[in-house]
Amino acid sequence: MHTLGQKGEDLTAQHYLSLGFKLVDRNYKAPFGKQTGEIDLIFAKDSQLVFVEVKTRSSGKFGSAFEAVDVNKQRKLVRTAKLYIQLHPKWQQGNYRIDVAAVDVDNLLQPVIILMNAIEDID
Repeated sequence: MHTLGQKGEDLTAQHYLSLGFKLVDRNYKAPFGKQTGEIDLIFAKDSQLVFVEVKTRSSGKFGSAFEAVDVNKQRKLVRTAKLYIQLHPKWQQGNYRIDVAAVDVDNLLQPVIILMNAIEDID
C-alpha cells in the first residue's frame, strides 16, 4: 500500500528520471542523531548531485507544500546533504543543489512542480 508521501516521491522520481537524472538514493537518513534529517530523493547527472525534499498534498487545506519547508527543515537538509557528500567521497569534487518538489496528486496535468536550488547553505 502506497502512502500519499510515497506516491509523491514516486511521481517526483519519474520526473527527474525523465530529465536524464539517475536515482542515487532514496529516504536517506544520516547516521548521526537529530541534528540531521532525512533526504527523500538523491539524484545525479554528470558531476552534479541533487537532493530533493518532496512535499505532497492532496489539497491546499494545510498550506502549500513550499511553506512546509521552514528554516529549521532547511538547516537540517543542508547539514544532511553536506554529511552525505562527506561520507560519499565520490561526490566531493562535484556540485550539489537542494530542490523542493511540490506534488499535488489531484493535478493530473502537472502534478510535480520543482523549485530548483530552493535551499542555500546559510550556515
